[in-house]
Amino acid sequence: MRPFLIGDYMKWSVILFCTIATAVLSAAALGESYPLTVEGIGTVTVPADIVSISISVASSNENLSQAQSELEEEMNSVIIALKKAGVKDEEILPGQGSGISSFQSSSNVCRMVNNTTVCENTTESSVSLQRSAMVRLRSADEPRINRALDAARSAGANAYVVGYGLKDASGALAEARKEALADARRNAAALAEDAGGRLGKAMDIFTYPSLGTDYSYGSGSTRSGMVDVSARVMVTYEFIL
Repeated sequence: MRPFLIGDYMKWSVILFCTIATAVLSAAALGESYPLTVEGIGTVTVPADIVSISISVASSNENLSQAQSELEEEMNSVIIALKKAGVKDEEILPGQGSGISSFQSSSNVCRMVNNTTVCENTTESSVSLQRSAMVRLRSADEPRINRALDAARSAGANAYVVGYGLKDASGALAEARKEALADARRNAAALAEDAGGRLGKAMDIFTYPSLGTDYSYGSGSTRSGMVDVSARVMVTYEFIL
């Protein structure tokens, strides 16, 4: 075995230096990466296929049991009228609601009696018991909608269109999710650029659950018969310096 010479030491030193330098340059080229989490929101506006009609009856009878009996009879009459107008059983939502509303007003009346001002306070109050139901029809069938409204009102109910919706929002929700992902990437890219780095690949995506299953109602569309469907995502990207 030959002795380890000075030339050997210099050769291995050069090799080691070159190896370290290559690793440092590679790390610098790749950059250090950090997680960057942003939120994205997407909304699409689509034509509704369902219209919801609120049906309600009221009684001002102070006797609560009598008022409830009256409301049940009135609501049964309204439902019979709706069915005669062509509304099907499955289009009338089960679980009819009821509630009590009250109104109270006070006034102060003053008058002169023997050069003396006399004031009297009077208070008026009333209580109304209400019962309601919901009817959902196809929004494209305008004649049936008008017949249902006319039938309910003719039977003594308060009836009006309360909103529009979608029976199946899955397609619109998928489009909204794409918009949300694009929005998240735009937000992340802007943040990365402002911080002096660049955006890498998506590492994790979390989609918030949508509300509702059978019907999705819009919360912002100003056009009658249209529905806003929104999706919200949280995405974690690589942020590279």
